[in-house]
Amino acid sequence: MKDASPAAPRRWRRLHPHRWRIAAAASALLVLFAAKQFYSHASAADLRWILAPTAKLVSLVSGADFAYEVGQGWVSRDVMFVIAPACSGMNFAMAAFLALTLGWLPAMVSARTAAARLVAAAALAYVATLAINAIRIAIAIALHVGAIETWGMDPAELHRIEGIVVYVAGLCALYALARAERLPRASWIAAPIGAYLAITLVLPALNGAARRADFVHHASWVVSGCAAVIAAVVVAGAARRHWNSRKALNVGE
Repeated sequence: MKDASPAAPRRWRRLHPHRWRIAAAASALLVLFAAKQFYSHASAADLRWILAPTAKLVSLVSGADFAYEVGQGWVSRDVMFVIAPACSGMNFAMAAFLALTLGWLPAMVSARTAAARLVAAAALAYVATLAINAIRIAIAIALHVGAIETWGMDPAELHRIEGIVVYVAGLCALYALARAERLPRASWIAAPIGAYLAITLVLPALNGAARRADFVHHASWVVSGCAAVIAAVVVAGAARRHWNSRKALNVGE
């Protein structure tokens, strides 16, 4: 009988260049699972590390004063607005971590680079969440107090749309930053949007949220918003290619 053992080293040699990427992806998934489990039961006190700095940034941007109230979160009596656990931006932080990990995955060719990139992804996701979530909440406060025209739309629905637009735009910017110049085609948009859908829809659906009517309604808005962003990127890419081809023709004349 022919010994099949040499096949194992050959398979290992094929896998070897990618082993740290596989390990990094698996580690990122474990982090996301743990974060999602923590967030599902977290109180405002548990989330102080992200809610407190967010409230300070929102105060700087909006001018509203926020103070911590036990059991609720950070409350502004001036504008009657609460920055509660649902406003923490944890879902965005997880999606940002995933998007950055995907963007940096090709560079994770050793244990050191994989660990460094994962730590950097977590740190950058946290900082970006504070900034982008503060902007989102400041816009929400402006909608709440009537400082922004709603054109007769339901303020709650407009707030939902605003959150989707701000978060998706933020994820696209972070992924583009991670990939730097390597964004030759419009297909790059799949990674940040896929990260957003995975955290906001897929994981909750797996936990049974899909049975709730409010989740289905929210999911329809999320999918529509992501489709609109994809369409905008595709159109922008087509316009850029058309402009470049016209410019090349003009130069050649």
